[in-house]
Amino acid sequence: MSHDEIVSLLTNAVDPSEVVHAVTVRDILSQIVNRLGEDALDLSTEDVHDAVEEVRIAINHNFDERELIDEGLDAWSVLREL
Repeated sequence: MSHDEIVSLLTNAVDPSEVVHAVTVRDILSQIVNRLGEDALDLSTEDVHDAVEEVRIAINHNFDERELIDEGLDAWSVLREL
């Protein structure tokens, strides 16, 4: 059986489109307010867009989902052995 066939069969157990983790713009805005407090009210629309774009760039540059998936699956394997 091929890799894709096995994955297709496993999707019967879970929703394959379910998001495991996400960062929303609201999350970014909340962190801006944590940093700036009421001074965040002085930000322009462009400032906010720039902040969101910089976070997007940082995530894309630093995020290696394969490494994180492997780490999670390693922990899962240990739990299965207990």
